[in-house]
Amino acid sequence: MTRINLLPWREARRTQRQRELIGMLVAAALFGAILVFVAYTEIDHRIQYQQERNEYLRGEIARLKKAAEEMQELQKIRARLVDRLNVIQKLQTVRPGMVRMLDELVRLVPQDIYLTGFKTANNQVTLNGIARSDNVISEFMRDLKSAADLFGEPVLQVIETRTVNNVQARVFELVVPLKLGAEAEPAGAAAGKGGKKT
Repeated sequence: MTRINLLPWREARRTQRQRELIGMLVAAALFGAILVFVAYTEIDHRIQYQQERNEYLRGEIARLKKAAEEMQELQKIRARLVDRLNVIQKLQTVRPGMVRMLDELVRLVPQDIYLTGFKTANNQVTLNGIARSDNVISEFMRDLKSAADLFGEPVLQVIETRTVNNVQARVFELVVPLKLGAEAEPAGAAAGKGGKKT
């Protein structure tokens, strides 16, 4: 016996195809969403990794900057210490010469000269004093010049006639270069007033 299908088979096939299409679209959407999620996760992971690297690099840069600042500070301290050592070495070289110079100066000052001031600066000594006459000052300058290993050519800066204790006297200022084997004296070294008569 022959059977006849009276059901709307075309409608059923269309419905079946629509279901298959919807299933494929849903699967494609799920697959796309998974791909987007994986890509987003990967990009987010890379961004976090890069941020961590940036933070590490910033920390290292800050540490190196601090180390560089400390190094500069240490170099400044070292430069100051080297300068101090140089000054001390210069003073050590000058000191024996200064003692010799003072000793020789005391021996060379005539009895008729009274020193009122003594100052060393720029490798020279400035002597202020009072003398009885011009001849005494000239003799003193010749004696200084004769001590050629310690003193250079003395230069008379000032000479005046004044009354000191009701006596006519010659007030003078004498600049004498020093030959102490050092490049420079400590500026403004001892300045004495009221010198000692020898």
